[in-house]
Amino acid sequence: MFWSKTTDRWRSSGSRLISLYALFFVAWGAMFTGVLYWEIARYLGSVAERTLMQRAHYYQKVSDEALVAELEEGEVYSVPGIDAYGLFEANGTHVQGHLLKLRRNLTDDGRVHYLERGLRIAVPHEETRSSYAIRVNRPDGRILVFSRDGGSIAAVGGIIGHAFFWGLSLTLLPGLIGWRLLRRRPIRRVEHLQRITERIVSGDLRERLPLSPRRDELDMLANAVNTMLAHIEQLMLEVKGVCDAIAHDLRTPLTRLNTHLHQLQKLPLQRAHARSVNLALEESESIMSRFQGLLRISELEDTRRRSAFQPFQPAALLAQAHEFYEPLAQEKRQRLVLQASADCPPLLGDVSLLFEALTNLIDNAIKFTQPGGVIVLACMLEADSVKIEVLDNGPGIPASERKSVTRRLYRGDETRQQPGNGLGLSLVAAVAHLHRHGLDIDAGPADRGTRITLTCPLDTVVRR
Repeated sequence: MFWSKTTDRWRSSGSRLISLYALFFVAWGAMFTGVLYWEIARYLGSVAERTLMQRAHYYQKVSDEALVAELEEGEVYSVPGIDAYGLFEANGTHVQGHLLKLRRNLTDDGRVHYLERGLRIAVPHEETRSSYAIRVNRPDGRILVFSRDGGSIAAVGGIIGHAFFWGLSLTLLPGLIGWRLLRRRPIRRVEHLQRITERIVSGDLRERLPLSPRRDELDMLANAVNTMLAHIEQLMLEVKGVCDAIAHDLRTPLTRLNTHLHQLQKLPLQRAHARSVNLALEESESIMSRFQGLLRISELEDTRRRSAFQPFQPAALLAQAHEFYEPLAQEKRQRLVLQASADCPPLLGDVSLLFEALTNLIDNAIKFTQPGGVIVLACMLEADSVKIEVLDNGPGIPASERKSVTRRLYRGDETRQQPGNGLGLSLVAAVAHLHRHGLDIDAGPADRGTRITLTCPLDTVVRR
């Protein structure tokens, strides 16, 4: 069974490789961006700490009387909104500077502290962001606080994020477009190989996988498959030839034996001798029938017989088979019911072969259905196929034997005493295979009897 083409397009090795590459690139880019952001944040933090420590050490040397004037002069070298200071009384009252409120949890330990919530500054339209800050207690009891805005790190992170996004877009989008264009030709080749393979699976062993002049990996695989197919075809032809030769060679002496037995039957013989001759004649005719059936199936397995296909109406075929077998069913006190839907479209096939397959199914149903039973011939149109069914309410076929009954000369344990050679369903299977029809063997309603269904796909329907 082959995968659907839509699913294969996304499960192909090219699709998986590009997906793996994309995931690897995104993960690597995210890790690289994270490391870059961490390095820049650490560097900017160290710069802010050094700057604040230098300012704190400088103003520690300034006297209390000159502090205010020195702070005002130092504002010339500060960046508004980035660098700020605040001078507070010991009780926290604001004296000077852009910092408006003293943070009580900011201790004078000679270290720079990072504050997530930041400090309130007297600059219009500025948000309160994270800050680096240091507190210095003056000899006169006043408190001096220097701060540097930490939002620049977030701004740098935003820039890095934008750069990563555009880099990802400019890498992945052209990559996806190129992947789409580059995989189109391999996908077409694979789909063409799949169509050829489906024809080979259907029985045409003369087909070969096409090779391209590039001699790439697909060509290497196709060449290996072609070599294997050539050997398989040769072996099958040899086996088939041997079997056909045996059947042909044995048919001539069997025909002579049958003729001699017929001549012997006409002579005046004792009753015991006549009975032996009759039994021998029956056995020879049974063997002849088996050989003719085997040769018939071998002939049907040649797919070149499709050249004789022509349009036909399935309802008319069922009506002809019903008319042919209805007297036999009445003789066995059985009802042969025809249920042919009028909306079944015409099909394409070999009418004589399909009639032969259908009569084999009806003959088996009549043979194994008890008197008073019902046999139904049905033809119906479904969503994707036309189905032809033969349904009976006989003893049925055990579930364990349903896959084996189409083998040549197979006889189930419960049917060995019945007349026949075990080739009827084999012939039906060969006709179904020749027409590329499905053959299903199931139980009937309420798990009684046998339902044999020929499924004719709509691609074999003749378009009006």
